Amino acid sequence: MSRTAAAIWSALCLLTGVFCNVNIDDCENGPCENGATCEDGVADYTCVCPPSVLGGTTWGGKNCSVELQGCLNHSCQNDAVCIPLYEDDVHSYSCNCQPGFYGENCSIPTTFSFSSSGYIMYEADASDISERNAKDNTIHITLRFRTTLPDMVLIYRGNETNYLILELYHGLLQVTYSSRNSSSVLVIKNQKVDDGHWYKAEVIMNSYGVLVLHLYHQGCDNGICFTSIYLSLEYDPQMQETFTVLYIGGLTQDSLLDNTQSKRNFTGCLEDLFIDSSIVLPQSIRDDQFHDLILGCNKTDWCHANPCHHGSQCIDLWISYKCDCVRPYTGPTCAQEYNSGTFFLDDVPSFANFTIGQNIGESLNISAFIRTLKPDGLVLQISNAKIDYLSVYLKSGRINVKLFFETLSFKEYISNGKKQLINISAMDGIVTLNGVKFQEDLDKLPLLSVSDGDTVLVGGMPPDGDIEQWGGYFKGCLQDVRISGQRLEFFSFDAEDDPVYPDFVSNVTKNCVSDDVCQSSPCKNNGTCTVTWNDFTCKCSANFTGITCEEPVWCQQGPCPQESTCKDFPGGYSCLVNATFKEESSVIFTSNISSEYQDASVILDFRTRDTDAVLLESSKDLDSLSIGIEKGRLSISLQNGNSVEGIRFDSKTIISDALWHSVKIILKAPTDVAPQWTISLDNRESMAIQANAASLGFLAEDISIKLAKNYTGCLGQVSIGGLYLPFADQVSPQPFIKREQVSLELGCKGADVCSDTPCKHGGQCQDLFHAFRCACAAGWEGAHCERNIDDCKSNPCAHGSCHDLVNDYRCDCLSGFTGKNCESNVDDCQQHLCLHGGICIDGVNSYTCQCPASYVGPFCEWPFPPERCGINVTCVNGGKCNNGRWGANCTCRPGFQGKRCEININDCEPNPCLNGGACQDSINNYKCICNVSFSGVRCEKPRLIRKAEASTLVGSAIGTGMLFILLLVIAIIMIAMRKKRATQGTYSPSRQEKDGARVEMWNVLKLPPTERLI
Repeated sequence: MSRTAAAIWSALCLLTGVFCNVNIDDCENGPCENGATCEDGVADYTCVCPPSVLGGTTWGGKNCSVELQGCLNHSCQNDAVCIPLYEDDVHSYSCNCQPGFYGENCSIPTTFSFSSSGYIMYEADASDISERNAKDNTIHITLRFRTTLPDMVLIYRGNETNYLILELYHGLLQVTYSSRNSSSVLVIKNQKVDDGHWYKAEVIMNSYGVLVLHLYHQGCDNGICFTSIYLSLEYDPQMQETFTVLYIGGLTQDSLLDNTQSKRNFTGCLEDLFIDSSIVLPQSIRDDQFHDLILGCNKTDWCHANPCHHGSQCIDLWISYKCDCVRPYTGPTCAQEYNSGTFFLDDVPSFANFTIGQNIGESLNISAFIRTLKPDGLVLQISNAKIDYLSVYLKSGRINVKLFFETLSFKEYISNGKKQLINISAMDGIVTLNGVKFQEDLDKLPLLSVSDGDTVLVGGMPPDGDIEQWGGYFKGCLQDVRISGQRLEFFSFDAEDDPVYPDFVSNVTKNCVSDDVCQSSPCKNNGTCTVTWNDFTCKCSANFTGITCEEPVWCQQGPCPQESTCKDFPGGYSCLVNATFKEESSVIFTSNISSEYQDASVILDFRTRDTDAVLLESSKDLDSLSIGIEKGRLSISLQNGNSVEGIRFDSKTIISDALWHSVKIILKAPTDVAPQWTISLDNRESMAIQANAASLGFLAEDISIKLAKNYTGCLGQVSIGGLYLPFADQVSPQPFIKREQVSLELGCKGADVCSDTPCKHGGQCQDLFHAFRCACAAGWEGAHCERNIDDCKSNPCAHGSCHDLVNDYRCDCLSGFTGKNCESNVDDCQQHLCLHGGICIDGVNSYTCQCPASYVGPFCEWPFPPERCGINVTCVNGGKCNNGRWGANCTCRPGFQGKRCEININDCEPNPCLNGGACQDSINNYKCICNVSFSGVRCEKPRLIRKAEASTLVGSAIGTGMLFILLLVIAIIMIAMRKKRATQGTYSPSRQEKDGARVEMWNVLKLPPTERLI
């Protein structure tokens, strides 16, 4: 190839590489702006602009560099979203309409609604069909709908033989395609669409015979549910030409409606209806093409306030509502209640006789509300001319069903006076009550068949019947009795359904009425009787109790001692009080109850510190019971003549702790061959034993029951068979007689262990029953609060030594730390000496200075680079300049300081002169100027001055002698003064040398007028 040809080939090549096989990356230079993403093409690129943010800037253009302004003054209506556009340097916009609106500015509503008789007959444009056939021959229908009804037609397209149906069936969206050759159904399962919310449906059928159904809703995965099917090979695409006629919302021809599964026209709202991509606007439909079409969607929320009573369910029917009543209520709003019938009122026999009016077949269901207290009686019986083949009756308060010759008894007890619904089902030989299958293993029961003309007896039977084999007449109330959907009504009732009325009714009373059980005055001792539906309650006076107020309330009369509590029991009362026993104390009781009394329990409460003692013991022949303490644990032994091994219980819990404990021995089902015993301690530790020891009956016989043998402590409640053994003396007859007692003291009392104040240092003594405990004041411990708690034991001082105090400690911190526990590092930078902007960095008991670039030194005091002597450093006042590590520095003469020795040290600071002397500074020295009373270098020496003492001349001789002596003394002083004048003055070296302990008589001689310094 020539060079010219290669150049031409390179110019024409839009790629790179020798053979133009490498695409040039047009995004390499980042042409896209404002956060756009660049997508490379061939000799081109595309900028994907960032999505617009509400209230933010939207970008467009080739490089996303143009701020889109098309929506600044848009005219989109009805909350439509404006989308700015930019093309050929022109700004514009488009409107993205909300559901229910259409048009360039979303100003045209598309919503319309139907009642049950409304519809639209729509004919597709033939030119549109021809155009579609020329392309891909695809049928496409989309719409949004809203309804609360489960079965309705949305779209019917086609004729009687070839059709496409979009409808709701059982609340699910489905599409049906049918032709002469085949029929197919698609259903969107698991998403009900009859809840009153908006749903969008889409149906697509293409020329390849693929049928697709879409449902758009947030309840679907990713917002869309879909299903599809490939139609049969005989599918003919030309058959779609018959789909020119569409019925929207309903059909006028029964022959077409019969092709649907819903069988009903649409009731609800539609919008955004597109037929083959062409919108159907309700405003554009001719008057002869629709019926009962209403623009818009106005829906009343009928069930919002729930007009249905008694918890019944409201069902929205779009244009109205209905109430699904719970039994036994009925009526438009479930406000009415079916009549109840009262049977056997005041024990008068009653029944009702009905005749079945239709064949029920082999599946039978019987249900009714029942209320009774009578445990036995016939509830219902069904018979034919040959046999009573089904009977429902009560036996021992439980439902029994006799089916032909088999009887089934259910376990649920219903004779409790409460109104309750029973539901008995018999189907395929299996009988259930309230959904519970009969539990016994039986072969399938004989199949029954309830036929037209069979007889139903309710509550009883005629006098000639054998009512006793069923437990007598039913006594109570029955309501809303139904047999396989047929409701049996005892009395005339205005109801929507068609009940079955009785052929004959005998003594059945309307409504649920109670016997007047108080008529016989069952309450004794002036008690007040109140009827409680076939039963009564007695409100007794204060002195009586019991069901009929037959028992006196002994305790109401206050018969017991003050320290005891009165407890009533049938036939008497007991005075309950704790008792204190010492080692020599004891008490013995004898039974005073009938030997037929079944003692089924023993309860004993106790409190002690003994580790070995007897709490209760009794025996007769081979029968014995012992409750005691062995090695601090509870020990129980029970032996009965019928048993070999007996019963033994040893607790795991230590009970010698001075706390109250309770032991219970209970015998369940004493008449069984192998009764079960339960022994428990404090309702926590228990043991269940099945043994041959049959009873505690021997305790009811004339035997001794001894309590508290070798025992020190307290006993509380002691009862046998629910009857108490009384410690206090009382008058009324007792089930157990106190025959003997030794040193018994009422009340639970221990030794006064706190009287000697055993707790030291302010500790509080707590009496723990024959023992004490000291609640120590803060900072003390030990049995007597005798030890100061070592508060330093936990080593609280982080960086220091600990010194124990009372309920406290003191930490002597290491240098550099502070705080209660020496936990805080002292901030040494608070008074740092870093100069020239140096940054202080705290350490432990120290700091360092981080200097700026122009200074160095421990305190950033030296310039950098270092200064040099004779260059930029000169020392004054005789200072000597030295070049050091950190630069030049001056060594000053004594008496000078400063960086350059420029400062004369003030030797008078602080003032060295004493006694008011004035200091005069000099170089490395000072001079004190003293006042007249002091002398010395620092004016520290006082001057000695004596006052003349005048003598009184007693006589002339004495005066003359004294005068002579005085003159002599003066002469001597004058001579001495002349010699020592040189030593006088403020500062005199001569005086300093000669001063000593000699006496100076300054009080006699007058000081010279001037001073001379030597």
